[in-house]
Amino acid sequence: MSSASDVCRQRRWMYMHKDSDGNVTQEFINGLEIFMYEAGQTPLTIETGKMFCPCRKCKNTRFALSDTVWKHLLNRGFTAHYYIWFQHGEGSYCHQNEESSSNNNYEAVDCAEPSNLHCGDHYHPDHGGLEHDRIHGMVTDAFHETTTSFADNTVEEPNLDAKRFYEMLDAANQPIYDGCREGLSKLSLASRMMTIKTYHNLGDVCMDAWAELLKEYLPEDNVSAESYYEIQKLVFSLGLPSKMIDVCIDNCMIYWKDDAQLQECRFCKKPRYKPQGSGRNKIPYQRMWYLSITDRLKRLYQSERTAVAMRWHAEHSQTDGEISHPSDAKAWKHFQMVHSDFARNIRNVYLGLCTDGFSPFGISGRQYSLWPVIVTPYNLPPGMCMEKEFLFLSILVPGPKHPKRSLDVFLQPLIHELKELWYTGVRTYDCSVKRNFTMKAVLMWTISDFPAYGMLSG
Repeated sequence: MSSASDVCRQRRWMYMHKDSDGNVTQEFINGLEIFMYEAGQTPLTIETGKMFCPCRKCKNTRFALSDTVWKHLLNRGFTAHYYIWFQHGEGSYCHQNEESSSNNNYEAVDCAEPSNLHCGDHYHPDHGGLEHDRIHGMVTDAFHETTTSFADNTVEEPNLDAKRFYEMLDAANQPIYDGCREGLSKLSLASRMMTIKTYHNLGDVCMDAWAELLKEYLPEDNVSAESYYEIQKLVFSLGLPSKMIDVCIDNCMIYWKDDAQLQECRFCKKPRYKPQGSGRNKIPYQRMWYLSITDRLKRLYQSERTAVAMRWHAEHSQTDGEISHPSDAKAWKHFQMVHSDFARNIRNVYLGLCTDGFSPFGISGRQYSLWPVIVTPYNLPPGMCMEKEFLFLSILVPGPKHPKRSLDVFLQPLIHELKELWYTGVRTYDCSVKRNFTMKAVLMWTISDFPAYGMLSG
């Protein structure tokens, strides 16, 4: 059992890349061969021959062949602060208690004959696209057995919400037809088709046609979706829904909670809906999109890939006089001192919010101002918290008009949810330690330019 500082000492070779003459050190090469061996034992890498590249440039965002990762690391070195290999198999078995990250595997590997560990004998050829890899990886994460526990070795069953999530993912492991390649499932196919629809702006009728075509050409016993409606239902079962909320045409108010049934604005008295003929569905003048952050924060603890990383802010070792993460700064420590009850549970979530407007049609297009509001969890290590998959879009303020001082009107659902997370919290299952806990969250700061800062300040 090793402390976080022990792990840093044991893996100091990761940041001893080159000597004073600019040559790669032998210590780095030896350690790199051990890393490639360990990373090559993960199920995803064994199946596909690929892994995330943790070099200084790729920063665990590029999914590349193992040989390519070897070359990148040899030439560029590792991304900063990647002492615990979250993206390469560590995250459950390497974490032995609430206050330490063990590196037993590192110590047990025999370095006597490390040669060729990065070569083809340990990896299988590529079998599919990156999207398939991600879907299969998500399922693998959810069901990866863990030996992690707290000091009292208490193990709990997932709460009802987590059980539903795991049962849904269990369905994703069911083969799409007998004898198909591992990882090809009804959910993975539906997710791929939704991605293609989004990237290429395909219509619903086109998606129906593709679903029928795949159903017809796959073996008779296949369980693929028969229509776009069925695809939507399956993807919706992931439990991360979005909500459309009607907005006053002048941005005076949103039709939400107690005002959800109003037919006109309480302030300007303008109608909510466009004039329509009798019998037609009512169409509002304006709508906003809201995506709840609570479910996404819970998912971070329900996945093996991120559950341990969510405690990094409290468990990493800090060098005096250096700030490598917001948790090293005085403002963070002052907050923890003032709100010691919140800080006592290291799994509580520290959030940042940023917003800015942009024109989706470019400079040459028509005038249109679209404002996304993005929330980021800062519990994660520096190499993860700024990755796009952890930048949670929570609100999309519609155009074409600039929201100006009405931005606070659109923020109401998010503020309400943040208050609930601060005062009440939500029961969440941490799969890395197999325990349920009450997760709370706090908004630490907002990030914006000065015009947006004025809007956020009301």
